[in-house]
Amino acid sequence: MFELPAELADQITRLAGVAERGGPGRLGATTRRMIDRYQADIPAVPGRPIVSDDQEALAYAVYRMPATYAAIRTVLDQLPDDAVRPHAHQLDIAGGTGSAVWAVADRWPGIGSQTVLEQSRAAIGIGRRLAAAGAGPVRRADWQQRVINSDVDLGTPDVITVGYLLSEIDQPLRNALISACLAAARDLVIIVEPGTTNGYRRILAARDQVIDAGWQILAPCPHRLACPLADQQRDWCHFSARLNRSAVHRRAKGAELGYEDEKFSYLVAAPRAGQPTAARVLRHPTFRKGLVELAVCQSSGRAERVAVAKRDQDHYRAARKIEWGDRWP
Repeated sequence: MFELPAELADQITRLAGVAERGGPGRLGATTRRMIDRYQADIPAVPGRPIVSDDQEALAYAVYRMPATYAAIRTVLDQLPDDAVRPHAHQLDIAGGTGSAVWAVADRWPGIGSQTVLEQSRAAIGIGRRLAAAGAGPVRRADWQQRVINSDVDLGTPDVITVGYLLSEIDQPLRNALISACLAAARDLVIIVEPGTTNGYRRILAARDQVIDAGWQILAPCPHRLACPLADQQRDWCHFSARLNRSAVHRRAKGAELGYEDEKFSYLVAAPRAGQPTAARVLRHPTFRKGLVELAVCQSSGRAERVAVAKRDQDHYRAARKIEWGDRWP
């Protein structure tokens, strides 16, 4: 189960505590409005940020940062330790209050510098206040107010992260932005979207651009062929991260459970080939007596059921520990 870094969680709690003293239930009401807006899954108007004031920025940090952090951190765990070179530069596009910079710095403490592009002045303000509680590259992160459009200058970063942005922009801008990322990044482009059918479709479109540009897919796909789930009506490629809900998180969302499961789809691409993946586990494994059944996407381009029997001791031990989203074997 994922939790935010302690210093980030403490800072969010402190800021939320101040806001809650300003009026009982005010933060929760703002959070519910934000949830409705994000679940509408419609593009925003360029230049009109969804997060428009400090209260909304704080509500976003309280209810969305834990889930966004958990999803991005889960994606980063699927990459090898040397996927990011020492002292690399990360560019986070439309970074909100900074979930991706915290996740990258946690996964690769040797990251050299981080830049956040964000159009909301309020989100930048809250993001900077949260980053002040961090250390190293997070504390030193460069926050730049930019409207994300087809003319945005991305520079030449080593790693580009694009988290939960494609749902907020229209298709022509999505295509232009992905092309710009592939032209700018030296090592990695990491894209994360909601684990809905629409989020999956947006990832598929980005995947086509990656392949057409000659880039290599590092995760989750173990091949460059057509997605075997693309024509399915009731199934799609997505994954899940379980995260802990703090007390302030539960209050803001009006939730009772101490955890939630964030579903997401994603794509990681590189200009050079990485270590090939034999298969990717597409669902929670099914355990039976002496048998583990896995749904996997194979390097052949097919989605198949794999049964691992106890008599195959090495694979069986590995299958007992495998989780949804992991590589197999």
